[in-house]
Amino acid sequence: MLGQTSLWDAARKCHAALDEAAIPHAVIGGVAVCLHGYQRTTVDLDLLVRPEDSADVKSALEKAGFFWNAEQGEFHAVDGLAVQLLFAGSSAGRDSGMILPDPSSPKTIVDIEGLPVITLAKLIEMKIACGAGSLRRNHKDFADIVELIAVNGLGKSFARFVHKSVRSVFRDLVVRSRDDSP
Repeated sequence: MLGQTSLWDAARKCHAALDEAAIPHAVIGGVAVCLHGYQRTTVDLDLLVRPEDSADVKSALEKAGFFWNAEQGEFHAVDGLAVQLLFAGSSAGRDSGMILPDPSSPKTIVDIEGLPVITLAKLIEMKIACGAGSLRRNHKDFADIVELIAVNGLGKSFARFVHKSVRSVFRDLVVRSRDDSP
């Protein structure tokens, strides 16, 4: 599905370990973009967890064979694949008033291919907030949003599902993505 067996295996393995430990979590980032329909290259797995579950997450992932790399602040699979944790309640982007949602909320996640994945609306919100706060991230995050708009056939009316603080940016991206159509 993702074209990278080790990444897919890591996503399944992390989910199984966290699910067995009853720890709420959601796949976000590039893997979530792929699961929502835009196939692109990604080299790590980003997981949304609650900060109060940190110790349990560490224990569950280590039990599943991942090891904590304190220097890089992320888990690694045996083959070196990175698993990064982002915490609910943290800022979704530099200078952003938006915070990362709680993965225990049923309004935050959707099941895609057996994995708990951030909803399309929340993914778009996070990508806008993150991209708007960093020129380096802007191009990648906004490109992801434009492609998600295209592959999911989203129009300006989808803005009602995203946070009001990013609606105008989303609508602008919809219009600009249509301007680039052949």
